[in-house]
Amino acid sequence: MADTLLIRKIGLTEKATIMQEGGKYVFMVAKKATKPEIRKAIESLYGVKVHDVNTIRSYSRAKRYGFKIGDKKEYKKAVVTLKEGEKIDTAQTK
Repeated sequence: MADTLLIRKIGLTEKATIMQEGGKYVFMVAKKATKPEIRKAIESLYGVKVHDVNTIRSYSRAKRYGFKIGDKKEYKKAVVTLKEGEKIDTAQTK
């Protein structure tokens, strides 16, 4: 997979921002992405060394919105731990 198609967006939630202080970054990735592919994509896109990659997979499920029944979309999230001293500037990434 191409690096730009593999990494969908960077997670910029409150919890993800707190995790960045410890060198961990959250990325929304393609559902079929593997850990070695994610590692290679992050290293090539941002020019950093990755120490560890953890993935979280959320499957779709029914969700009720008042009288309507919808569903939450499935996604895959990767928590990337960088090596000591490495940093990604999240202000420039979208």
